[in-house]
Amino acid sequence: MEDRHEEIWKQYNMAIRNVYRVRGAYILETDQGLKLYRNYEGSENKVEFEQSVKEHLYKAGYSKVDLYLRNQNGELITADSMGTKYIIKSWFNGEECNLREESDIVEASRNLANLHNYMQSVETGLTDQNAKYISNLGTQFDKHNRELKRVRGYIRDKKQKNEFEVCFLNVYNQFYEQGLLSLEILKESNYENLLEQCVANNTMCHGNYIYHNILMLPGGIATTNFDKVCIGVQMFDLYCFIRKVMEKNNWNVEYGNLIIEEYDKIRTISKEELKILYVLLLYPEKFWKVTNFYYNARKSWVPRRNIQKLISLSEQMNDKDAFLMQLEKLI
Repeated sequence: MEDRHEEIWKQYNMAIRNVYRVRGAYILETDQGLKLYRNYEGSENKVEFEQSVKEHLYKAGYSKVDLYLRNQNGELITADSMGTKYIIKSWFNGEECNLREESDIVEASRNLANLHNYMQSVETGLTDQNAKYISNLGTQFDKHNRELKRVRGYIRDKKQKNEFEVCFLNVYNQFYEQGLLSLEILKESNYENLLEQCVANNTMCHGNYIYHNILMLPGGIATTNFDKVCIGVQMFDLYCFIRKVMEKNNWNVEYGNLIIEEYDKIRTISKEELKILYVLLLYPEKFWKVTNFYYNARKSWVPRRNIQKLISLSEQMNDKDAFLMQLEKLI
């Protein structure tokens, strides 16, 4: 193992017995259990905010979270002699949630509801306003809509268009109209009041509740990677999970219903929250992501996979609309 890693590990009070690589990180087998070690590019404020949320969960009884370890100086981030920053955190020996396995979907839905119950009135202990991270969907939707319009103008003005650009223009209108409608419904909803309540009560979202961050263990589920944790309306997490499951299963209505039903058994979803969930699912986020990747990358060559994503999004539109129509009846 390289000396720079040894330099970091010596700053922690633990004995390392084995090391092996995983995606973008290392797993450390130590005398204190399994740990994950990787480089870290975020700020000290952000990591302290994240840690405070996980400590709240741990103390409240939700113990299967990837708490960071503090080094011998009491710091969460450790830098090597070149200034590269690293973190070490607790880890778990489990499989990622299988989005095609109904039992995994049910357990993950219940887990999210339990997690959300614990993520109410979170005391972070951070008084600096800059250390609080708040997600505002209205601001986000408006920004993304303007970006979509800008890219459309850029592509439309090009004389020579590649296959991606032709495909983009063919599907643009239907997705852009969905973006505008989502923002309009959001503004007419009770969203701002819900968000104000979340800010007042320090109600948190995981921020990235997808299968990579849901580890199925023999005795339950570990929820990991809280690096996008924020104060916000918790329906965002439910939306993230539903969207990923539905995309993997061709927008099968039964899966969507199952997730909402299992979640609602543990944490009741209000009509106002259901409306926010509907708006989130209506918004063409995946289309925006593909567009954003194109605009910020080398435009002379677009990966074939991204063209296929555009085609797939358009093909799934009818199945997605069927689920949205059913959800709309509930709000």
